[in-house]
Amino acid sequence: MSENINGIFSSIANVYDFMGHLFSLGIDGIWRKIVAGEAMVEKTDYKILDVATGTGSIAIDIAEKAKRVKKQVEIVAVDFNEDMLNIARNKIKRKRIANICVKIEDAMRLDEPCCSYDVVTAGFLLRNIDDTEVFAEELKRILKKGGKFILLEMGKPQNEISKIFFEIYFFIIRFLGSIINKNAYNWLTYSIMAFDRNEMLNILAGKGFRDLKIKNLPFHVGFVITGIK
Repeated sequence: MSENINGIFSSIANVYDFMGHLFSLGIDGIWRKIVAGEAMVEKTDYKILDVATGTGSIAIDIAEKAKRVKKQVEIVAVDFNEDMLNIARNKIKRKRIANICVKIEDAMRLDEPCCSYDVVTAGFLLRNIDDTEVFAEELKRILKKGGKFILLEMGKPQNEISKIFFEIYFFIIRFLGSIINKNAYNWLTYSIMAFDRNEMLNILAGKGFRDLKIKNLPFHVGFVITGIK
């Protein structure tokens, strides 16, 4: 992951959660809970890697969901950015969650053993890495055979009416975001509009993943890609 992207996330780490809630009108919480639900597989005792965990929100939602449904999950939450991870650590400590281990790692070169995870999740990672093919290879390497991945992402809506609405909406985000950090929120809106979900699906298919699915989430700008190794 580039130092430029790392710098962008450092510059907005302290407001990342608040701005995410504000700009999504609270829908981001629903998206993460959907990911947490997808991470509840048939096993009752298993390992989950949350890549690009950021402030730890997805890892926390998974831990809380697993507790409710009585599954024993060991969660490793990794990210490239130390400032974001410090916030994640504080949130996990405040909530007294014992089954999340937080580590600094690069999604392009994960320091994790081969075939070691039953589930891998990632939220809003794909738009912010230099090479999605390299990440797809890492995904294949660290998942166990039969393991599942769940990738939460944002991209241009497929529906024409939604596209018009979101071009206006993203203009508003750029305007408001420029008050906090112009470069960061210009990148956010540009990367969302430029991301090609079908190209990513083709990359994953080319790596041999099966049962590939794209599920559109509320507001249609968010979606989840799932698949099995």
